[in-house]
Amino acid sequence: QIRCLAPEWAAVNYIEKELSTKSYVSVRTDFLDDMKGQRTGYKTRYAEETLMFGRWIGSTVLLRPEIRFDHAFDRAAYDNGTRESQFQFAMDVIFKF
Repeated sequence: QIRCLAPEWAAVNYIEKELSTKSYVSVRTDFLDDMKGQRTGYKTRYAEETLMFGRWIGSTVLLRPEIRFDHAFDRAAYDNGTRESQFQFAMDVIFKF
């Protein structure tokens, strides 16, 4: 198919709090409505909530662990379409240069 219409809309919200000059906490909420399933593979509405902590090591290394909860409202869309929700723990390290 050369052309198609993949309607969707999304919103994201961040709330961040500086705990010290070297650390902060962040809460992120997302909502996505994949109206035809062409963006994600499943026609459903999605919500995501993430809690993240950021810690600078010196002035060049940032550690960012996070825990995230995802939910699909209208059908099972995770784990090959067998689950409606999932938890994820992730961490990244950013080197600033």
